[in-house]
Amino acid sequence: MRPGRMTLHVLAVCLVPLLSSCLVTQSKYNSMLQQQQALEASLRREISADQVKIEQLENGIRVRMSDDLLYRSGAVELHPGGRAALDKVSGQLANMASQGNQIDVVGNTDNVPIGPELAGRFPTNWELAGARASIVVRYLQDRGVDPSSMAAISDGQYHPVASNDTAAGRAQNRRTDLLIRPAPVNG
Repeated sequence: MRPGRMTLHVLAVCLVPLLSSCLVTQSKYNSMLQQQQALEASLRREISADQVKIEQLENGIRVRMSDDLLYRSGAVELHPGGRAALDKVSGQLANMASQGNQIDVVGNTDNVPIGPELAGRFPTNWELAGARASIVVRYLQDRGVDPSSMAAISDGQYHPVASNDTAAGRAQNRRTDLLIRPAPVNG
């Protein structure tokens, strides 16, 4: 047998298991794509206002919500516009959680130290970002999202998406991300 034919045969044998697992991956991908489209339809106004960005990731969906949508400057409580946006998608998130998806709520800040109005409660950006993520988790739980499918995470100032050297960059870094992905299979 010529070396080229042997290589082709080995490649064909190796592809068979890969193709069967790709069907599952493709099915999950299609489901996540449909869920992403539903989220986009629900948040169309916020997306148009550049307050929300939704992105298909390799392993799920990221819903990026701007700080000015969710919170007033220097505050931790949800702004009415933020509550309204979360209300628009809470039913979908509850459904996604019931289908075995994990929802990580990740709080992010810029690198500006905490102002005096919050410094007593939140000495650093870690605590502030974590508190904001927790508030979103509690709000979604109150709207029917299974708390065992959610986690509140603080990235503080350590995962910027833009330069902290400008006001526009700092505004982009102050955000809350909802990362929706299939829960890991145990066993």
